[in-house]
Amino acid sequence: MGNFTFKGLFLAGLFMVLGCLSIQAADDGLITRQVTVKVYEAGTLSEKIAYNKMYKITNLKIIGEINGTDLRVIREMGKLSVLDLSDAKIVKGGDFYYEADLEYNGTHEYEYYYTSNDKIGDYAFDGCSGLTSLTLPSGVTEIGDYAFFRCSGLTSLTLPSGVTKIGGNAFYGCSGLTSLTLPSSVTWIGDSAFLGCSGLTSLTIPSGVTEIGGKAFYGCSGLTSLTLPSGVTEIGNWAFYGCSGLTSLTLPSGVTEIGGNAFYGCSGLTSLTL
Repeated sequence: MGNFTFKGLFLAGLFMVLGCLSIQAADDGLITRQVTVKVYEAGTLSEKIAYNKMYKITNLKIIGEINGTDLRVIREMGKLSVLDLSDAKIVKGGDFYYEADLEYNGTHEYEYYYTSNDKIGDYAFDGCSGLTSLTLPSGVTEIGDYAFFRCSGLTSLTLPSGVTKIGGNAFYGCSGLTSLTLPSSVTWIGDSAFLGCSGLTSLTIPSGVTEIGGKAFYGCSGLTSLTLPSGVTEIGNWAFYGCSGLTSLTLPSGVTEIGGNAFYGCSGLTSLTL
């Protein structure tokens, strides 16, 4: 009887210890529910989130104006997977959000990037590979160079209806991107804009675009369907290099220039209509 009682007490104590450890593990774990933060003054995002939770939040919604200081905080939230900026507005001001080391022959020079009104600036989300879902502010009109560079975890993105420009290398290396909707307002797509987007399967280029930049779809091996607008007149060098999944393509009648190696490596292309 005594052995049974001792054994029962031992097991009860063990379960209590394990329970405490489980609670501690939960407390130290990630915050997966959506956290909504209202920023009443641009530059104060860090004051709205407790430091011990800053690096545990995986799903964040921001309401209000944000500037470079806030964007820098967002970039440092290494566990962030889902970011909703649909009710946010990007404004000029604050600290720099990105620092580029321009090393040349052992000499280091630094270039700093700051926010501008209604623009996803150059390198804004560069290297945010853990980000899987992003909703942009509705007022955004421009996507800067390298804006989503190396965002390999991003799977889908809808650009706001007012976006007119997609900068060079904007989605460079977004290999996980399978769905992207370009608004009809887009008139400019920079060089290498979708380079390495191997997961992208289809894309419709807006009617206002007249030029497909060099290496624009370089390495988009998953691309099987692509519609070019009738106004396109120029296709840059290496534009569709390595698009092995592309089977057919109709070029607009107004095309006057096709760059070197524009369709090199398009091994699946069986029909090309001029």
